[in-house]
Amino acid sequence: MRDDEELPQIVIESRGGGAGAFLLGALVGAGVALLLAPRAGAETQRELRAAARRLRDAAGEGVGDAREAATDLFGRARERVEDSVALVRGRVEEKVDRARHAVEAGRHAAREARTELQRRVEEAKAAYRSGNGGSSAAAGGSLGSGGRTEAEPSLPGVVITEVVRETDAGDLAR
Repeated sequence: MRDDEELPQIVIESRGGGAGAFLLGALVGAGVALLLAPRAGAETQRELRAAARRLRDAAGEGVGDAREAATDLFGRARERVEDSVALVRGRVEEKVDRARHAVEAGRHAAREARTELQRRVEEAKAAYRSGNGGSSAAAGGSLGSGGRTEAEPSLPGVVITEVVRETDAGDLAR
């Protein structure tokens, strides 16, 4: 297709006439019919009352239908919101559980590392005292808990200036 060709344009307009337009048309039609029909006054009044009742009943049905549709729509929206909230709550609880387990695993690893460190320091001290020359300390011994070691001479290649035990929140709970 060439660029200079113009395509026909189609415009669709939609106006919501609905029940209001229908009721207005019914009233106008009933009024015109009553004015043009040759009837007695009492008969015309009865016809007007009957038409008004029919109109009132039709309007009541329309309002009832609209109320029911709105109630259904509100109920479905509420269910979707509740489902979404439950899904998010489940995901948050799952992440909280994961974080709780990770913290607990970290605490456990720290306790094990502290125990291993204390064991190595005690082995190094024992080896030094027994005259072993500190082979355990040189093989990976490190600082841990205990008191000051100023009175003890230093190991060959290892200088321990002070050993201090620090307390963490997990120790306070015990």
